Amino acid sequence: MPNVEFSPSLVVIFNDKSSYQEVEAALAHKLVELGYAKESFPDAIAKREIDYPTGLDVEGINAAMPHCDVSNVNKPAVCVGVLRKPVPWRRMDEPDVTCEVSFVSMLALTEAHAHLAMLQKVVALIQDQALMKKIVDASDADEVYELACEKLF
Repeated sequence: MPNVEFSPSLVVIFNDKSSYQEVEAALAHKLVELGYAKESFPDAIAKREIDYPTGLDVEGINAAMPHCDVSNVNKPAVCVGVLRKPVPWRRMDEPDVTCEVSFVSMLALTEAHAHLAMLQKVVALIQDQALMKKIVDASDADEVYELACEKLF
């Protein structure tokens, strides 16, 4: 897997987003703005989420892991969103059911097989609920970055 970029500039703390669509769009546009993703990326993320929801209900601090085809990516990166007010997100295991998501890890990867390896790292992070609590309570992007790096890289 090529080096995947992650930095405090790829962390967004949301205080007021009210839907998963708003959160996804903001994170996807951040990746485009920073040159990691192509202009097609936000639409590709939105379309994939409709067909294959990414919400993960862990009966604690729930998360989502949106991603799309590698053809929409320039350079590999992870963009993280922390939601101060959780939003309903369709679950990957039960698409007709939602869960309240507080943490989003949007993957922009350039190799198809890299998705599985990175998704496994994200799942390991999500399963560490003590760390997730610290992340969602973090005061700023730098602190979120430092904490998330413990499991992601």
